[in-house]
Amino acid sequence: METKIRVYGKAQNRTALGIIHAYLLMHPHATLEDLKQAFPDTLNPDCGVKRIFVDMKEIDAVQGPNWNGFFSEDDCLLKLQDGSNVAVVSMWTKNSFDKLVDWAKQYGIETVKFEVAEKGTGRKGGYRFEYLNGYLPPVPEKKKKKNPIWIIFFAIVVIIILIVLFL
Repeated sequence: METKIRVYGKAQNRTALGIIHAYLLMHPHATLEDLKQAFPDTLNPDCGVKRIFVDMKEIDAVQGPNWNGFFSEDDCLLKLQDGSNVAVVSMWTKNSFDKLVDWAKQYGIETVKFEVAEKGTGRKGGYRFEYLNGYLPPVPEKKKKKNPIWIIFFAIVVIIILIVLFL
């Protein structure tokens, strides 16, 4: 497949997060089940948990209260169109990361060798995207609000009935 998005990363685990985020940019209507199908758990067998993705509603049950194996900060969550927030596993060995990079190529996602993140308190890696070959990700359609005209009509009818009854 022609490369559509190139991911530049800083830190191996943040680059993995960037790869998955790139997929979500390309497929804005993807559900949690779609993500699990696109990136099966077998890509990262040595992550310490049995899942790559977890809905934030289930995170404590999956990882326990005393262990943080997922990107659970608000700025790292995958915010899906259905309103759910999904955390991505944050532990990627070199072997698992390499599998993910190769796997993502089938979706048109290329990864440039990541840079090592700076060490120190409060420092973390990140990622950025470059769109290639004229590709622009689809813009998700916003849900249209239902027209409340029937509610207004009903209210007018009720008011007219009340006026007639009390005159």
